[in-house]
Amino acid sequence: MKLIVGNWKLNPPTLNDAVALASGISYSISHEYLDSIVLLPPFIFIEELAKKFRQIKFGAQDFFWESKGAYTGEVSLPMLKDVGVNWVLVGHSERRRLFGETDQIVNKKMRFAMENDFNVIVAVGELNRGDFPEEIVSGFKKSVSGADISKLDKLVVAYEPVWAIGTGEADDPARANQIIGKLKQSAFKLFGADSNKIKFLYGGSVNSQNAGSFLSQPNIDGALVGGASLNSEEFSLIVGSYN
Repeated sequence: MKLIVGNWKLNPPTLNDAVALASGISYSISHEYLDSIVLLPPFIFIEELAKKFRQIKFGAQDFFWESKGAYTGEVSLPMLKDVGVNWVLVGHSERRRLFGETDQIVNKKMRFAMENDFNVIVAVGELNRGDFPEEIVSGFKKSVSGADISKLDKLVVAYEPVWAIGTGEADDPARANQIIGKLKQSAFKLFGADSNKIKFLYGGSVNSQNAGSFLSQPNIDGALVGGASLNSEEFSLIVGSYN
């Protein structure tokens, strides 16, 4: 079954809107497929949503690599665990571009999440269309090196070409499949046969019109969905486009 992750980013504006969106998704998607989705709402909505929709897995869009301390504005893994969350996203291009997160910071967060038995989605991807695959693979290796081999089933990698995010210009499915194939080859060199436990997603302007083309590719294990996850009908169509 393909894994579909909905990244709500800084949306929607109110808790009532967040409940309505989660409710719409819950009712629109067949019960058998609900286990294949993860929703990433803003921090402030997570606790209420996790209580109301226990059949849906919720995660956080970011976190800090310490459990407590003088880190103003940060959210810790114990806090997230306490409200019923065990999924986190790290390394999204917006975190890298707007907040200066490097491959080294992403790697630090990835390791800390795995040490604490969280499922962690690591986003990687090139800045410009036409960048060489070797550059993408290099960033991937820096971001995931040192991952606990015994917990690779908790590691998900999302390939998101930055130029495709929010632009409406999705990558070519065949090219995305090729790039993810190279990432899988790199993962095998890093982790051996256990690398087969890692799921690889495509993200970048995924919608109900193109999702099937991406999800039917042999190397692509799912999708990281941004704007389209804010519409319950659109998101349900993406989930159902291959599953």
